[in-house]
Amino acid sequence: MVDRFEVVVIGGGPAGSVAARSIAAAGYSVALLEKQPFPRETLCGEFLSVEVVETIRELGLEAEFRELLPNPLTTFTLLSGRGGPLSTPLGFTAYGVKRGKFDAMLLAAADAEGVAILQPAEVTGVERNREGFLVRYKTGGQSSALRGSWVVGAYGKSSPLDRRLFRSFAGTRTGFTGVKFHVPAGMLRGIRKEEIVIALGPGMYCGVGHVGDETATVCFLEQRKKGDPPSRERVWELAHQNPDFARVVTPRVLTFFLKTPVYGTGNLFFGSRDVVENGVLMVGDSAGMIAPLAGDGIGMALQQARLLGTLFAGQNPASTDRESLIEKYRRESSKLFGRRKRIALFCQRIALSKSLRPIITPLLSFTPGLLRATILATRGREG
Repeated sequence: MVDRFEVVVIGGGPAGSVAARSIAAAGYSVALLEKQPFPRETLCGEFLSVEVVETIRELGLEAEFRELLPNPLTTFTLLSGRGGPLSTPLGFTAYGVKRGKFDAMLLAAADAEGVAILQPAEVTGVERNREGFLVRYKTGGQSSALRGSWVVGAYGKSSPLDRRLFRSFAGTRTGFTGVKFHVPAGMLRGIRKEEIVIALGPGMYCGVGHVGDETATVCFLEQRKKGDPPSRERVWELAHQNPDFARVVTPRVLTFFLKTPVYGTGNLFFGSRDVVENGVLMVGDSAGMIAPLAGDGIGMALQQARLLGTLFAGQNPASTDRESLIEKYRRESSKLFGRRKRIALFCQRIALSKSLRPIITPLLSFTPGLLRATILATRGREG
């Protein structure tokens, strides 16, 4: 026997949990498959922008969110390595919180809404037929399957499923690698609890911020090429090239990096992705990544998940008109996220450019409103 659901969601991160909960609240039977047991950590700068808080409030989960004791963030500081730090108010209150705690909260909310959660369960294939989809997965060494009328892909930045769904970018070599460390906050110097810091360096940039529990996150994106040292050692390289960053991450912190657990993902793809692939509705990073410099990945994931829930709420569960929902989803996703992703990618290219990076500090010093304008342009609703 193969269990049948109206919607099967692949992935239990923020995008998957909120999509599953929102669709279940619209009256559909929903199953969610997550390959890892919780709590678990994953690659992320752990910066929750203003859209995250707004969506959490709309979901009625603000009390649960406050129980996580997230760290409020109100100031952005850029460390270009030239001319000293540049700071500006964010213009809103963001938060820093560990993904392990945040994701577990959202998954528990999906469970409370009646979503059938299978965890750990690794999806090994998605097959489409006239009746819908057959989703194959493994759990406890055993192979099983679910049938669904719809499938939502919320499995994150990359997955073997990308190849199995014949996505156009699957297999593309990008050279981009993301790495995250947790470090005792007391080891850092010259960074306030309410401050999120971005440091620029040769072929990389790094974000630093407090995430509660007397812990700070150090997360960086590097553009790797043949012969580069291991990712752990490139933090030393950044400290050597950027004296402002070196004052934050003391030698004690840099030594700590060499032995602490690291969370990383390679071959990150920032190009265009279709939000619907072979009938599978993609959400969050599976649907397309924003350059992490913007700090808006989780915000976009939650907004897109809510959009999907809204579209399902307006659709008769028995309807055979799939194309109408798919077209609306494509159109609204582009409207909500297209412009901010383009702006973030443009800023990332400047930050990583050897020739353009040195002019960032002088430019922002002469146009102090530009930094805040860029921050605001990469979040919120558009159009």
